[in-house]
Amino acid sequence: MRFFRILYHWLVPHEGNNHRAKALHHDALFAYVLLLCVFNLGIRYFHGKAPDVLGYAIDIRVDQLLAATNAQREAAGLSPLRLDNTLSVAAAAKASDMFANNYWAHNSPQGKTPWDFIIASGYRYTLAGENLAKNFQTSDGVVDAWMNSPTHKANIVKGGYRDVGFAIVNGVLNGEETTLVVQMFGATNAAPVAQIPKAEAAAPAPVASEVVTEEPVTVVPAEPAAANDEPVKQPAIGLLPSFISNTAFEQVIASPKVNIPGLTNTMTVIVVGVLIGLLAVDAFVVNKHRVVRLTGHNMAHILFLGTIIVSGLMLSRGSLI
Repeated sequence: MRFFRILYHWLVPHEGNNHRAKALHHDALFAYVLLLCVFNLGIRYFHGKAPDVLGYAIDIRVDQLLAATNAQREAAGLSPLRLDNTLSVAAAAKASDMFANNYWAHNSPQGKTPWDFIIASGYRYTLAGENLAKNFQTSDGVVDAWMNSPTHKANIVKGGYRDVGFAIVNGVLNGEETTLVVQMFGATNAAPVAQIPKAEAAAPAPVASEVVTEEPVTVVPAEPAAANDEPVKQPAIGLLPSFISNTAFEQVIASPKVNIPGLTNTMTVIVVGVLIGLLAVDAFVVNKHRVVRLTGHNMAHILFLGTIIVSGLMLSRGSLI
């Protein structure tokens, strides 16, 4: 019985706690904030000590990205793209360069363009394009996000492309652990890709709706390759990292036992959700007993905490450029 009395004192406003649940007093709120801070710092500390146990659970693979991309093209009546090793090498070089020079953009601070990496890989293009994504957790999530962005979708369903390359690379970007996905499109001097006759094309499949935190997208125009009688440009010295071979660059990221972003978000949602519940109970009891307060606006607090939850969920999504 004593336990229930303590629980009642902490959770329900009544005369004994001055009509304010003890769990909503300022000292209790300070304790919640302190708890979340200690929890997040502890998670990050142990992640550094045991990265294989506490890490970023990501399931993105080249074969899945290729299949999802080609499914969208076939739904639009286009022939599928072929996975090209040299474009994958170029994509891996671009991802490595972004980590090495700490930038998130199509063009590097040193002025390197996507076309520089494609040329350096040995791919002689007449048409080329690039899609970038970071911090998604699944292959379908990446492609769905690209399809929900007009400029990225335009690359995926562009009829002139024939080949595609992918790179999925983990590293630290702007001080945060990041998973970069680079998709590079191309077509050579060979015959253009034939389109499936519209009469035979399947009806477009519906695109899954996904809220994506997306930075302003820059349309990157493809530069035409040199004419057939001009020599092919030689790879730029130091442009390609030494670890990249001439095979398709493919990295499968194994899921760790504990997913840090998911665990952190879950903890935050639980704490904030409990507070919202307490505020709702407090508002109901106060209104029922017509308690007059000089301070405290439960509805404003509920809206504020709800905004925190929504913002946290949105920020946990990946981003495109």
